[in-house]
Amino acid sequence: MKKVTKTIFGSMIATALVISGAVAQERTNNGINPLSVRDINDADIMKKLTIWRRVDLREKINQPMFSKNNEISRYLIDAVKAGLLDAYSNDSLSKKLTLDDFQRKLIMPNQTTGLTAEEIAAGFATENTAGGAWDDKKPADKKTTPKADDPWGTTAKNEKKTAVVEDDPWGAPKKKGGKKTKKGAKTELVQQKPTVDSTAIKAEMARTKAAAMPAGDEYFPTDLYVMEVREDWIFDKKRSRNYNDIQTITIFIPADKNPAGLEIPLAAFKFKDLDKLFRSDPKKFIWYNEKNTAQHKNLADAFDLRLFNGRLTKYSNPLDQDIVNIYKGEKEGLLKSIQFEHELMEYEHSLWEH
Repeated sequence: MKKVTKTIFGSMIATALVISGAVAQERTNNGINPLSVRDINDADIMKKLTIWRRVDLREKINQPMFSKNNEISRYLIDAVKAGLLDAYSNDSLSKKLTLDDFQRKLIMPNQTTGLTAEEIAAGFATENTAGGAWDDKKPADKKTTPKADDPWGTTAKNEKKTAVVEDDPWGAPKKKGGKKTKKGAKTELVQQKPTVDSTAIKAEMARTKAAAMPAGDEYFPTDLYVMEVREDWIFDKKRSRNYNDIQTITIFIPADKNPAGLEIPLAAFKFKDLDKLFRSDPKKFIWYNEKNTAQHKNLADAFDLRLFNGRLTKYSNPLDQDIVNIYKGEKEGLLKSIQFEHELMEYEHSLWEH
């Protein structure tokens, strides 16, 4: 009996180990960042910093990414509308934007001084129907309003009495009553229920959806010239070199294009998705080579070769603040960002001195 009990208990333990092993195998992380284009294992990273760069696409060094009809912002907008690319609200990638949300953010803010939806719901007039002044009187009541006479001099009241019965096209006057049955009772006309028109329903749904979208013009791709790159500065001890591993790219609405005077993020994208999109058509998504138009680069290779320039605006810190806020000033922030860039370069070079 004891042997049987031990056998059953041992089989239960073995089964539990197998099940737990299977679950652990499903949850095991391979040690590679899912946002990274490069397969760098976490165990091979000796040092890592997250940095943010602000890229102004109007700068001469960045203009190949912003050439006419080949703007990177144009490519991203078209890809989102075509369903080829996922857009997120910010670079944390916590909230995915729907197509309707993305199109709403593309609409330019209303520049007119019209009333908002809240003001209209509160009862404020939207049109000047009674003179336009706040102290204008309400239109007269229907009971006290005299009825206008017709052009022949008869009032509307008398017109009803003297109305002539309309004749049919053959000259015979219409009968006053409905068709009588044999017993003399009038028959009532039965109104048929209208059939459901699927085409009309679809048209109405499309009209309702279009009405729900805010009216206005969209930003032009040339208006969206501010781009932010979030990347991981990594030193790989296995390969003995550093990598600038781009994680996300965010397109901003510039301050001069926004009535509030602030830079607002339009959408953020995974660079891994962008790399796949750009490499899917190397001759379409180009980095314009003005020195040799026969040798345009693909945008994915341009990012990999660092063929752009961006000012370092933030690095990972406990308070998650920008460099300008840390050092309390634009000038100090600019100097410290340049100094931080040099420190990263010196760190890599100094590793080979010992």
